[in-house]
Amino acid sequence: MTDPASAFDALAGRLAAIEQQFAGLQDELAAFRATGTDDTGLVTVTVDVAGELTDVTFEPVALRAGSQGLSDMVLQAYRKARTAATEQIQERTEGLDVKLGSSLGDLFGAPGDFSALGRLDETMGRLERLERRLPGQSA
Repeated sequence: MTDPASAFDALAGRLAAIEQQFAGLQDELAAFRATGTDDTGLVTVTVDVAGELTDVTFEPVALRAGSQGLSDMVLQAYRKARTAATEQIQERTEGLDVKLGSSLGDLFGAPGDFSALGRLDETMGRLERLERRLPGQSA
């Protein structure tokens, strides 16, 4: 059985290597945007890396479609933007799951899993708190 301090050191070393290798990825993802346009070309929607709506634009003639028609166009454009975002994130992070290893991939989710984006910061905070509790560490 591996002692906890050695296991923590090994994990910390692995995380440091991953952090260095993918240092620019967080900035790139923070600036990430994807767009989708409905089939009529009258509504365009932009989403961020988490799939959150950041912009909606309408061609003036889109307003003639009525509230239900406009709603349908917005939803279709939004779905296309989300799909485009997922595809682009998967392309940009291709192989990341291999680099992380299956256990860390399970912990943080697969590329394009927008719900998993905050887990790394949370885990790093936990690791920092654990490190402070290890014998020989300053409080």
